[in-house]
Amino acid sequence: MKKSKHIVYTLLFCLSISTFLSCSSDDNNPGIDPNQEIVLATFDYSNLSVNSLPNMIIANDANGELLTSIETNKIPGVYALTAKGYSASSFMLTTLLETDRYKSLSTIKNVPVGSKGTAPNRSLTSNGTLKVTLSLTSDIQVNSFFIDGLRGISDSTNDIDPSSGTITRTFAYNKEASASKLFLKIEYRTSTTPATFTYKWLENYKETDDVTLTLEDFTIASSVPIVVDDEADFSSVRVLGIYENNYTVNLRGNFSERLQITTGIDEYIVNYDGEYPNSNHSKTLRSSTFPDNISITRPDWDFNYDSSSENLQLQTSGNYLFSNIYTEMIREGEKDLEWFIAIPNNEDKTFVVPQLPESLSGFENYFEDTSKFDSHSADIIDLANDNGYEDYIKSSIDRTYDIFDQSNEIISIYFNR
Repeated sequence: MKKSKHIVYTLLFCLSISTFLSCSSDDNNPGIDPNQEIVLATFDYSNLSVNSLPNMIIANDANGELLTSIETNKIPGVYALTAKGYSASSFMLTTLLETDRYKSLSTIKNVPVGSKGTAPNRSLTSNGTLKVTLSLTSDIQVNSFFIDGLRGISDSTNDIDPSSGTITRTFAYNKEASASKLFLKIEYRTSTTPATFTYKWLENYKETDDVTLTLEDFTIASSVPIVVDDEADFSSVRVLGIYENNYTVNLRGNFSERLQITTGIDEYIVNYDGEYPNSNHSKTLRSSTFPDNISITRPDWDFNYDSSSENLQLQTSGNYLFSNIYTEMIREGEKDLEWFIAIPNNEDKTFVVPQLPESLSGFENYFEDTSKFDSHSADIIDLANDNGYEDYIKSSIDRTYDIFDQSNEIISIYFNR
């Protein structure tokens, strides 16, 4: 669905900040020397891959005036945005990510001056090897065999002995980043029995590199339906089990059913999706008990805007946290253009389109005529568990994503579906 693409791109193109984002208007600070070099933000991009590194980092004031910009030349490192004599408490941050197919901008309002961000190191070195052998009889047909909890997998092999049906899976993985125990899930059938789901928790696997199991070592799991009470034209749910705080297991069973597994699970995450003619409603719920029945009510939120080349006049209703506008323009023979804009839901209903450096062509008068957009939508987003706009931005642009995996609610409105 479109909404997942919007959020994933927003996460990829924004920059890390470690201090809170202010939703207040810029306050003047008369004590700033007009010749003083002010550090607007510092970003440690030493750990980013070349594909994730933005080509350009841009700062604008609240009126959209260009303050400064940096070209990274796609070289990982530490980058600082500076401006002389800037006296406001926040600024507007825009990043450019350019590939051989498209140019994509991402803009965030109200970034506080002095922000610092560090992208985490995602490059894990494989320092362990695990071989798991599932010994079967020839009458058993395995439909799927999943192992959850390993991290930093650099290589894996999957071998099957056709004479016996024995399956051997070997992984090169990172021991420190992986879970203390693994979750194994198998779906199998025989010539006389329907699909059967079984699971097993594998502990102390780090002390060995060779584990042999049979189906007798697994526990049969019931596949049960989950009743959803909502008003959507079509809806679906996905249930994940959480253990050790951040490791997940997919509890999918037959068709729309879920595996009723409670042993070893600390919490459950339910991902709900409901489709309407011109919108989509998604909600992530966190529960300490296995969900049997889910009741969902679509929130009374709405979002629209009138646009010119200089600003967007926002039209909002409902008590939500922020909106994320997504636009795309497909250009024959040229790179496609995209723009993502995150705007907090506050009393300021005018968004000033930021001025861009002259070297960045193609976005002139971008919002003058929204009918030219090939894709045009907005996500209206709220967060639970006392998480605010600043928490969401920090989590997403630091590339941890943990806020979004907890509790949230999103209405995606498609303007030109």
